[in-house]
Amino acid sequence: MPLYTYKAVSKLGRNQSGYVEADSFEMAKEKLRAQKLLVTLLKDFQRPAKEIKLKPSIVLTLTHDLAQLLKAGLPLYDSLLMIEEKYRGTQGHLVILDLCDQVKHGMQLSSALKRYQKSFDGVYIAMVAAGERSGSLAEIFEELAVLIQKASKLKKQITTALIYPAFIGSFCLIVVSVLLFFLVPSMAQLFEGHRLHPMTAAVLGLSNWLQNWAVLLGSVIACIGCGLACFWKKPRLVQWRARMGLHTPIVKDFITQAVMVRFCRTLGRLMESGVPLLEGLNLAKSVMQHPVFEQAITKSAERVVEGSGLSEELKKQRCFPKQVTRMLAIAEESGSSSEMLGHIAECYSNDLEKNLMRLTAYLQPVILLVLGLIVGVILLAVLLPLTDVSSFLE
Repeated sequence: MPLYTYKAVSKLGRNQSGYVEADSFEMAKEKLRAQKLLVTLLKDFQRPAKEIKLKPSIVLTLTHDLAQLLKAGLPLYDSLLMIEEKYRGTQGHLVILDLCDQVKHGMQLSSALKRYQKSFDGVYIAMVAAGERSGSLAEIFEELAVLIQKASKLKKQITTALIYPAFIGSFCLIVVSVLLFFLVPSMAQLFEGHRLHPMTAAVLGLSNWLQNWAVLLGSVIACIGCGLACFWKKPRLVQWRARMGLHTPIVKDFITQAVMVRFCRTLGRLMESGVPLLEGLNLAKSVMQHPVFEQAITKSAERVVEGSGLSEELKKQRCFPKQVTRMLAIAEESGSSSEMLGHIAECYSNDLEKNLMRLTAYLQPVILLVLGLIVGVILLAVLLPLTDVSSFLE
């Protein structure tokens, strides 16, 4: 049945808009008149001209709602219709409306979702397709909701751990800039003609240099920033950054743990959903967000096609922890790879959470100590000559 979009005025004089299903344009008008609406605009529903990107929170809520409705026994189309009513006036409304229309005309939901791959990634679509094949869509959407929630939690943990040091570092830079550009120059006149302590002379020299070369220094920093922005995502620079991260103490542990959580959790869920191993590897590779590990999976997948075991091939890749490959080897022998992958993901997730909390706890006093030392040195450099000046005035 065709879908129409309309604008109308209600009996109370309020503007109203929405969508109506009818066999023809005239029948759509009749339906709206029966609701005592004065139609001002009625036209065929047009799918979005360009792909809409939904917020992760909307995708999570949509997934959770679908899981609950399907679990309650409602057919897929009816579930989508109920969700469409809930999302009217929101960013996701047109997307859900389009999904309703596609499903009603006989298209598989997984095929309809491919139109919106900015919102629903390959893992999401593959798991939905697997659920359609096995007839377990409700369970699949429950698993997807859990997967999205855990991915969101991991992202928040990493972001939170980085925000505080960045904030304190910015605050430190502002304080030091105020001291060197305003306080120190205002005190410099008092010290003219007097023999200065080396610390004071150094601070005054730094302040003078910054004032004289501030414009040039700012231009250089701006150029470097623009250059990095232009080349930041260039393949060679991305590869270099990725390799440097894996050779940097402490940083490499955080990177490895985060990547293992994403990879193992995603691959485990895909295998539980019935997605073949090779397809699962290619999909799980896309969520790793690290080129070195992605290349390792690509090489391993090529060997798995030839009949090698996954754990055996991952063992040859230096970036993969030995603990992961050993546990996978045991799981392959017992035929419980998906369960083991889930267990590995949880172990690394717990370790990552503890390490992030520990890092934040250590960084707070260290950053404050550094800030205190810098400010203290500047203030001490300013205050040291004041004793000589006061004695001179006396």
